Amino acid sequence: MKIGYLGPEGTFSEEAGKKYQKQINARADLIPYSTLHDLLFAADAKKVDEAIVPLENSIDGTIGTVTDMLVKDVDLKICQEIILPVYHYLLAQKGIHINEVTDVISHPQPIEQCKDFLRKHLPKAKLHLSYSTSEAAKQVALSLGEKVISHGRIKGAVFAAIGNLAAAKLYGLSVIAKKINAKDNQTRFVVLSKKDCEPTGKDKTSIAFSLPKDVPGGLHDVLLEFACRNINLTKIESRPSKKVLGDYYFFLDFQGHKTDREISQALSNIKSKVAFYKLLGSYPYAKK
Repeated sequence: MKIGYLGPEGTFSEEAGKKYQKQINARADLIPYSTLHDLLFAADAKKVDEAIVPLENSIDGTIGTVTDMLVKDVDLKICQEIILPVYHYLLAQKGIHINEVTDVISHPQPIEQCKDFLRKHLPKAKLHLSYSTSEAAKQVALSLGEKVISHGRIKGAVFAAIGNLAAAKLYGLSVIAKKINAKDNQTRFVVLSKKDCEPTGKDKTSIAFSLPKDVPGGLHDVLLEFACRNINLTKIESRPSKKVLGDYYFFLDFQGHKTDREISQALSNIKSKVAFYKLLGSYPYAKK
């Protein structure tokens, strides 16, 4: 079995992949892909059996690339979700102390999520961007962060990276500050496959749709199908269709499986009220 994830090694996506491996208790190879586009297209072409992708973060919100591709570019179903606690650490070469750090490098999201720590403990540090937390750790381990001594004095920049424990272990870095997030942080990952999931009794369903133009109350009519059946909505969000300004796709998550009688009736009625409809999957919801 081949499971694709957003690489490189040492990222939170790989951590989610390893967590999923333990859940399914099956022999599977984790295969890194450099972009979300490459990963989803690989799963759609069956180059991997499943793909693990980040869908939303409790601080930064939805990963728009994934939702957009699920609607327009690939025919994949969500078959599992994984909630991963995200903790950031300040990593440096061995022997470096936090008061020596002059520069910090990481992906833009972790830098934003750790801004309170950086402002308090490293207010003068220069910030640098990388493609991933793992890439940042790799750069610090291989080329950055070295103390250059001249005439008994340390000169030059001393770099630290914001990353996870897996990256620290992979590149032999020391943790010089632990759990530096501004807030508790979770990322929701989903497993994508070409297959549908059977009901488990503890399921969630995701759909996407767009409304006909110039139909007042169109969204209300769709949501009413859930309200009148006491179906619990867990998420509602809109994304630009990227066709014309003001045209949107709507994304809904709700409790239950598509084969449940009330949900089946609701979805059947919704199809007649919308301009576009796509079932993104019914799948077991994750335990938080």
